Amino acid sequence: MDYIALGCMSGTSLDGIDLSLIRSDGETYSEEIMNYFQPYSKDLKNKLHQVIQKGYLTDPKIASQLSIEYSRTIQQFLDSNKKYEVNVIGIHGQTLFHDEKTKISIQLFDKNLNLNSSIPVICNFRKNDLLNGGFGAPIIPIYHQLLHQKLNKKSSVFVNIGGVTNITIINQEGIFAGDTSFGNALVNDLIKKKFNFEMDEDGYISGQGLVNESIIDLILSDPFFLRPLPKTLDRNYFHKYLEQLQTMDKTENIINSLLEIVPLSIKKLIFDTNPTIILCGGGRKNLTLQKLFRQHFKDVHSIDEYGLDGDYIESQGMALLSIRFLMKKKSTFTTTTGIKREVYLGERC
Repeated sequence: MDYIALGCMSGTSLDGIDLSLIRSDGETYSEEIMNYFQPYSKDLKNKLHQVIQKGYLTDPKIASQLSIEYSRTIQQFLDSNKKYEVNVIGIHGQTLFHDEKTKISIQLFDKNLNLNSSIPVICNFRKNDLLNGGFGAPIIPIYHQLLHQKLNKKSSVFVNIGGVTNITIINQEGIFAGDTSFGNALVNDLIKKKFNFEMDEDGYISGQGLVNESIIDLILSDPFFLRPLPKTLDRNYFHKYLEQLQTMDKTENIINSLLEIVPLSIKKLIFDTNPTIILCGGGRKNLTLQKLFRQHFKDVHSIDEYGLDGDYIESQGMALLSIRFLMKKKSTFTTTTGIKREVYLGERC
């Protein structure tokens, strides 16, 4: 049976809502129908950044404000695309906190979604994984596996560079996944503080910098890098180094050095001699980061080269997870999250 599913995702970049409409049987294929991005209002975006920085809810109305923006965006999308009979909606919400040790993962979202529709809505995708001994992340590898089959690759490494960087390794041995380092969050927050820019657009700032080996040595000495996959990170885990980093070099060199760690940390976890590296997420657009990946790996591609929009892989993945919820098909694995009993993900909102 084929399903049409709408996946909704907000990443740790805190920029807005990604929506993806896909057609899939949940197991053997997935077809991208359309994607749409709705930025958060400036007020909500500022409030979310305050929550992340302070570590607690600064305004109890944030949840309802976010849900209103979600509801409005989803309803407008459905109203504009009535020719598609949507079977299910998968909503991830906005991650505010994730800690694998305490098994706490907080995605801000009001389950009482006000939609003028009877379409089933699936949410709380990380809960089942956490309750069954997993880390609760990453949860998109099942979608990467579907794309790997479609691309007919022998050995693929999907690299999602969002606020945190995570990878999915797929080869003849199986599927393996986990977070590997910071992604855009650490760099963007430093740039915001120093230059009041939102990001290192096209790698312009980092491209003016040089690698500082002392910075690389400092960050790579963190115990996180000694751990094998699977493993997870909170968005702000490496922010504890920001104050010290700013005393070590000028900002351009700091950022260049931090970006060097992204492919370097992945290289330490991959044992295939020549895998196909497939870059996804907002970080794939950073020209400095692209260059650094090609210095470390021979076969590097943006997922866009395969006719897929790299900004929407996770929202498409949420759509697939919602389909698999309806099918009651397991979507998370011991080798991707450390889960003790492989289960399907999500619950009805």
